Amino acid sequence: MSSEEDLLKRVTQARNLKENCFKYLEEESKELLTHKIIFAIAEITSEKRGPVKLAEIAQKIIGASDKNKQDLVRLTIDKSLLKCGIVEKLRYSANDVRYALTAYRFQKVKGVDSFRGESVEPIGEVYELPKSTWPIPDEFFILTAKKFGFGEALKKINTDFDKDELPRGKYEDLIRNYTEDLNEITKKINSQYGGVEELVGTKL
Repeated sequence: MSSEEDLLKRVTQARNLKENCFKYLEEESKELLTHKIIFAIAEITSEKRGPVKLAEIAQKIIGASDKNKQDLVRLTIDKSLLKCGIVEKLRYSANDVRYALTAYRFQKVKGVDSFRGESVEPIGEVYELPKSTWPIPDEFFILTAKKFGFGEALKKINTDFDKDELPRGKYEDLIRNYTEDLNEITKKINSQYGGVEELVGTKL
């Protein structure tokens, strides 16, 4: 799976987080380093369309990326965000370690003990990081804009035909051509960006 496909998968899934971990996302925690790290990773990943390095996170949050600052960020990630499953460490080589969020949508849950063992129960709505930080390729937005354009054009063609402003032969040619183009775009969106369109709110 390519890096881009992996990131899109992280966007479409919602990850369960227990209350002690969910707190890192909440408004009350926005001044904490953990909260800042989550949003820094999201923003840099969105810009790069790929996992981020420790130095990049430190630079984004603190404005410096010397070893001490990187160590502070690394320890915070290791002791909290990795354990909670909010952040994943990706080791490309011995000297190339990068970080990515495990998801961009999180469901707050509580543990429930029963005779079958521990399970989880959802609490409240799913929390979403701002959509502006989601690592979605520009191609997706180009395709959805084209899809919208073809959809609007088909509506106009039908309206003009109903008003007798288009002869039947021309109408049928236009409908066929625009429908073929619309179907091709829809097929590409569904195959490459399944689930993303509805989440982003661009679904026609």
